[in-house]
Amino acid sequence: MPCSACKLLRRRCTKDCIFLPHFPPTEPHKFFVVHRIFGASNITKMLQKIPMDNREDAVISMVYEATARLRDPVYGSVGIISALQKHIFHLQSKLIEASAEAMSLRTQLSDASTSLLPFAPEKHEFHHSQKSSQQNAYSNNDLQLLLPKAADYCFQETDQVLLPLPY
Repeated sequence: MPCSACKLLRRRCTKDCIFLPHFPPTEPHKFFVVHRIFGASNITKMLQKIPMDNREDAVISMVYEATARLRDPVYGSVGIISALQKHIFHLQSKLIEASAEAMSLRTQLSDASTSLLPFAPEKHEFHHSQKSSQQNAYSNNDLQLLLPKAADYCFQETDQVLLPLPY
């Protein structure tokens, strides 16, 4: 089977064809794009000057550059790189804005939680009875607002409350 380069150029493909390892017959679009931008003789000259182990990378670069040139004839791959850099800059500015907003919200939350913290039980004398579970609830450092229920303050343990039964 001739390589895609020899097939497009309508010449006989030999065993030592410089295009054969890089432009297989199953991928004719690769050589077509590169040939259209660089030309067959320039591709041959470039591949001959490059060492054998670096040729595959060079072909990949040529295909990428040729594809970019067909899409954007003026800037080519530089236009793609520039667009990606602008996109990165935009995303970085959005990230900075989001971080600043998160910091602002954290500050507001900490300010609000410190101003609304319940009083410390060891510094306050209670004039009513509290259950032991409520007394221990104030020892948490979770910054949760723990407000006892009004019913706990109104009734002693001996008081009974009659609630209507649901029918």
